Parts: sequence; structure tokens; C-alpha cells
Amino acid sequence: MSDLIGIVPSITGKIELVYEGEQEGPYQVAFNLLEKAFRSQFINYFPNPDQLKKRKGGEAKEENPFKSIIHWFDKGNQLNLFFNTKDEEKIQQLYKVDGLHALVKKYFKLANEKEAALLMEFVLHGLAAYSLISKKVVEGRIEFKDLIGSMVNLGSTGGAYSGEDDLESDDFN
Repeated sequence: MSDLIGIVPSITGKIELVYEGEQEGPYQVAFNLLEKAFRSQFINYFPNPDQLKKRKGGEAKEENPFKSIIHWFDKGNQLNLFFNTKDEEKIQQLYKVDGLHALVKKYFKLANEKEAALLMEFVLHGLAAYSLISKKVVEGRIEFKDLIGSMVNLGSTGGAYSGEDDLESDDFN
């Protein structure tokens, strides 16, 4: 999943032709497209987070399968996936997130280790696309954190990706 960030320069060349003069800039438009893709594909593989939100009466429609993952980030934990990290190291990092592997195994019982790792990272991108956790691309890595804590600490290196950062092509090298 992290490798998808590498397609941003390709996308931006095409976007510049279509969105020339756009306020957001081509890198932000490319990131927005990637987020929409994560969001739309996520519900093909995992439960729709929007349908798991509580009703007005306060009762959940069904148990939230993402609860332990979100709680892990709520406790102040964060996950940094560096672009140049070897697969084995990235897999070990993904296993640190409570409930992440269990969620993938619940929905994909026959997934091997590499497939499970891909799906685990996909879950994180999906949860960020649904604003349940924070995701920020910074200094050669993707940083996943608690969404609320990230908003409170906007001045720090953390923070939800707000789209206000000016992204340059060297951010992806």
C-alpha cells in the first residue's frame, strides 16, 4: 500500500493538464484521489465504518470490528511506515497494532503472511480515509496516529493530513 505513494508524480503530470490553475495543487489533488480510492475499495473487503456508527438512541448497529485498532491509537501509540523499509520489518511493525492481524484473519482466513500484511496496511489506510485514525505523509514515511490527539497537536510533527501542507515532488523520493 505504501508503494501507491510512488504513483503520485505520474498522476500529477496528468492532473496538471486537467486542473491547471487549481488552488490545491496537483499533489493534493493526487492525494485526494488516492484517499477516495482507499475509501471506495475499503467497503468491498471490510465492513463499512459509516454503518457501524451509533444510532441516535446510543446503541451500535453491530459490534465495531475496528474498535481495538482505533483504541490502540487512542492510547497514544503511532505507527511509522518508512518507504524504504524491508517487507519483513514492515510486517513486524504492523503486528504491533492491537487487533489488526485478528481483523484481517477474521475476514481473510486463507491469506498468507504477505497477503495479510498487505491487507493490514490497507485497513490502516481505509480507517484513515474514514477519519477514524490520522494519516500523514512526512519525510519518507506514512505516519498513522490517533485522530483527535493529532488535531490537538497540530503544531507538532503529527497531525491529521489537512491538505494545507504544500507537497513537493522531493517529498516522495
